Amino acid sequence: MKKTLQNQSGSSMVEMLGVLTIIGMVGMGAIKFIGGVHNVFIQNMVVNEARDLQKSISDRYRFNGNYSDLFNDRSCEEDDKVAAYICENKLAPFQMCSGGKLHHRGGGDVKICRYVVQEEGGGATPDDTKYVMIFYGLSNTACSSLAQVNWYTRQKTDIFQMVINGDVAGKTTIIDSHYIPGDHGDNVFPVSTAKAQAACNNDNDNTVQLIFF
Repeated sequence: MKKTLQNQSGSSMVEMLGVLTIIGMVGMGAIKFIGGVHNVFIQNMVVNEARDLQKSISDRYRFNGNYSDLFNDRSCEEDDKVAAYICENKLAPFQMCSGGKLHHRGGGDVKICRYVVQEEGGGATPDDTKYVMIFYGLSNTACSSLAQVNWYTRQKTDIFQMVINGDVAGKTTIIDSHYIPGDHGDNVFPVSTAKAQAACNNDNDNTVQLIFF
């Protein structure tokens, strides 16, 4: 009788270890699943923020034919003043504004400034018909998703050019609209999934620069 009880005790221990192993595997799977869902939520929020911000700015200043009122002769080095103006006038989604500065849902900074044309000989001239929106500190998924946004509205494209800095070593991908003269090969909109993923790295240090009409 004593031997039988010892065997039952041993079997119970093995069964308990098996149950704990299964629980652990299920728990790890659940954590991975939740992490994946969270990443998708973040990348969708970043894209939505970019869309909403672009629409608000374009709608408010398009009738003027330029963005001079927004920038008021401010340079890109004064982008904090532009951000403060955008937040005060509720041009950005409320969650993007904190302390008069702009941030995207992924945690990185957002910078908005006037577009400057680099001239031959080193000079630079502001172009008040365009502006630049820069998203810093993007994950690979958020960078890739933002790169693939379709900015085609109002029977034409709203975007002039996109620059993706997906590597701290200087890897840069430039995507042009059809409104920029010249042969750009396959570096024109729309951007394929494969090209977007190749342009963005696997870390959280991607930068996407969007130049809008």
